[in-house]
Amino acid sequence: MKKSTIGFFVTVGILLLAIVAVGAQLVIKKNKKDVKVQEAVVPVVVMEVKNGVIEDIIDLTGYIDPVETVNVISKIPGKFVRKAVEEGAYVGRDQVIAYVNRDEPGVQFESFPVKSPFDGVVAKFNFDVGSMVSPQFPLAVVVKINTVVIKTSVVEKDFAKVKMGQLAKVYTDAYSDRFFEGRVSRIAPTLDASSHTAEVEISIPNQERLLKPGMFVHIELVADTHTGVPVVPKTVVSKRMGKDMIFVFDPAGGRVAMREAKLGFYDLNNYEILGGVKVGELVVAEDQAILQDGVKAAIAKKLDDASAPKPEEKKEVPEKAEGK
Repeated sequence: MKKSTIGFFVTVGILLLAIVAVGAQLVIKKNKKDVKVQEAVVPVVVMEVKNGVIEDIIDLTGYIDPVETVNVISKIPGKFVRKAVEEGAYVGRDQVIAYVNRDEPGVQFESFPVKSPFDGVVAKFNFDVGSMVSPQFPLAVVVKINTVVIKTSVVEKDFAKVKMGQLAKVYTDAYSDRFFEGRVSRIAPTLDASSHTAEVEISIPNQERLLKPGMFVHIELVADTHTGVPVVPKTVVSKRMGKDMIFVFDPAGGRVAMREAKLGFYDLNNYEILGGVKVGELVVAEDQAILQDGVKAAIAKKLDDASAPKPEEKKEVPEKAEGK
C-alpha cells in the first residue's frame, strides 16, 4: 500500500477519535447539568421571640459582715473563771456572758459579771477559762446580726447606675434555694485611683439570723427594669467576628439568616433585643456553632417559654427572706 494511502487512513482515524472525544465531553457536561445536587438540611431547635420583663443586673460578690462589732472587756483585772454562754450563742442586752474573779491573798470577792452591751451573738472569747484578764484586753467579741451588711465594689462603668436604697438580690451557697433582699445603704463618694472601683455597702434584714458573718455571697444589683420588650435567653446569642449574632429561621424559605443583634439590658440569663430581630420571629436556640448564614434548615423542636434554656435554674423560683 502506498505511503500516501496509509497517511490518509491515519489522518481519518485521528479525526474520528477527536470527534468521539468531543462528543463524549458534551454528553458528560449535559449529564452534569441534568443532575441536581442534593443540599443538606440542618435540624434546628427554635423558639419564638416574645415581649417580656427584664432587669438590668450588675453582678457582684462580697462577704457578710455584722452591722456592729464590739469588743467586750472586763472592767476589773482578775482570773477568767467561767463562761456563762458558749461562742455562737445569741444574747440580750446586759446579759452576762462571763465571770471574772479578783480574789487576792486573804481576801475573797464575788465573781464579777461581764455583760453584753447589746442584743447580738457572741462571736468568740479571746481567752481560755483560767487565764488572767484586764481592762486593756478584750475578753470577748459580740456582734449584732439582726441586720448584716455586705461590702462590695462596682467598676467605673457601673458607678452611675448605683443609687441609695437600690434593690439587691443576695444568694449564698448555704441556702441555694432562696435569695435574700437587701438595699444599698452606702456609696463611696470617690473611686479608687488604681482599681477604678467604688465601695458600696448593702444592708440586709436578718431577723432569722440565717446569714452569718464571713459567708461568701453573690449579689445581683437591680439597676433598672424594662417591661413589654423583646427578650431572648442568652443561649440564643452567639459571637461571630466579635459581633452579637442571632440566627433567624424563615419557615417559608426553609433557611436560617444570620443577623447582627443590638442588645439592651442583661439579667445574667436573658437579653433585651433592641434591634435586628422582631417579636414573632423564630430564632435558633441551640447549637448555633454548626450554622452558617443561608443554610437550609428544618425545625426539629420548637421550645415554649417553659422549656426555653435556663442557665441558672436555682434563681427561677426564689423565696424572699423574712423580717423585712
